[in-house]
Amino acid sequence: MNIQDIFLSINARNFDAQTAWWTIFIGRAPDRKPMPSCQEWDLTPSVLFQVLDSPDNGPTDVSLRIDDMDKEIARLRKVGVDVPDPQDVEGFDTLRWSAFTDPEGNKVNLLEGS
Repeated sequence: MNIQDIFLSINARNFDAQTAWWTIFIGRAPDRKPMPSCQEWDLTPSVLFQVLDSPDNGPTDVSLRIDDMDKEIARLRKVGVDVPDPQDVEGFDTLRWSAFTDPEGNKVNLLEGS
């Protein structure tokens, strides 16, 4: 198997509200709308993130490793996203995480370190 891209998808009951929340969370508008039921962001050259108009599917989990946890938490709090203080992950030298949910109950994990 030669994987070219990874798609992370969030199922949305309220597509417009979820798109707005993830736009604020990511800090920019979607890169494209490949179909009426999908908004899509390029997170890295091979990782694409999608909000899907999919009211019948349940919540999902998204884990994102970021460079500067404190900076991103401050930015998110400034735009109204309730993010808890990061916690050290037991058994790792420098790994910290912060877990919370988006408005529809999808779990979002921010990770920093290793």
